[in-house]
Amino acid sequence: MLELIIKHKSIFCVNPPEDALFAHPRLFRACVPPGMHRFRGNIWDFDSRPQVMNTLGYPLRLKDRIPEITNARNIELGLGLQLAFLHPSKYKFEHPRFCFERLEYVGQKIQDLVMAERLLIKHIDAPGTWLQEKHRRILMNKFCGKYLREKYLHRFIIYSEEVQDSYEHNRRLRNPATTSVQQAIHGLSYTVYGKPDVRRLMFEVFDFEQTQPKAV
Repeated sequence: MLELIIKHKSIFCVNPPEDALFAHPRLFRACVPPGMHRFRGNIWDFDSRPQVMNTLGYPLRLKDRIPEITNARNIELGLGLQLAFLHPSKYKFEHPRFCFERLEYVGQKIQDLVMAERLLIKHIDAPGTWLQEKHRRILMNKFCGKYLREKYLHRFIIYSEEVQDSYEHNRRLRNPATTSVQQAIHGLSYTVYGKPDVRRLMFEVFDFEQTQPKAV
C-alpha cells in the first residue's frame, strides 16, 4: 500500500497539469485579473513587449524541474508585463484589476525590503536615522520614475485615447505614472521569479544607487 502511495505521488509530481503554475492561489493570481489572457497577441504584445523584455533582460534562463512550470512562468511574465504598463485610465472602469495598481503595491513593498537589506549590509555600523533618511531619498517617488525614464521604458505605457496627449505633454502628470510602472515591474518580478530578480533589476538594470538626489 505504501509503495502505491509513493508511486502515485511521484507520478503526480512528474506529470502536472499544463497550467500547473496557475492551478493554485498565488500572489500573481491576486494581482492579475482572470480575463487578462484576452490581451495576449494584441499590438502591444507583438510590438512593445519584446523591446521591454530585452531592456529588462527577460526571460531569465531557469531550469525548472518540470518543463511545464517554465512554460507557465513565461506566460505569466508576458501577461504581467503588459499589466505593469497598463495605466488605470485604459480599462480600470471595466474591471478594477485591469491596471498596474496591485502590482505597484507589491512592488513598492518589496523595493522597500530589498533596499533596507542592501543598506544594512553595506553600512553595517551606520545609525538607524541615517539609514532611514538614505533609504527614503533613494526610493523617493520622483526618482523611481526617473530610473524608468532613463531606460526609455516610459514610451511603452498604455494610456486611454482620451488622456494620451495630456500625459505625453505634461511632465507633472507623467512622472507619477512612470513611478507606478517602475514599481509594478518590481512587483511582477517578485511574483514570477522571486526576490533575487528584484535585486537584479534594482541594482543591475535600473542601478538605483547610481542616481542620487543629493548626498545624505
